[in-house]
Amino acid sequence: MAHVPPSAEELKERYPAFASVTEDIIEHWLADAQSTVTTGWIEADYAPAIMALAAHRMARNGTGPADAGAAGGMAGVTSFRSGAFSASFAEAAVSAAVKGGYASTPYGQDFAVYLRRNRAGPRVATGGRLGCAFR
Repeated sequence: MAHVPPSAEELKERYPAFASVTEDIIEHWLADAQSTVTTGWIEADYAPAIMALAAHRMARNGTGPADAGAAGGMAGVTSFRSGAFSASFAEAAVSAAVKGGYASTPYGQDFAVYLRRNRAGPRVATGGRLGCAFR
């Protein structure tokens, strides 16, 4: 089976927060994500990684619902009051959002898992010289 890029409809099924986004916009971001996620990736990770990266980039660029960057729009909220509005946010959530990167959206966090699995650095490295049988 070949690496098959996902469709806009598949992205909407996987990430319902983008259901109201037009297919043209989603197709643009899916194509953009294919410059990062190539056919050199594990076939089972290919389409999900493209969708996660596209959703992350849309959320970071303000495409989709206002709460697309947060799970249910309440990610990181530690307290909330309605009368004379007051809200408190967890320091870790604010830090992740300010830093940007893949940790700033749940979609980026999904993508980071695929990225590590497909493009991780060396897993074994030697700290010294190897022994030689011939001296």
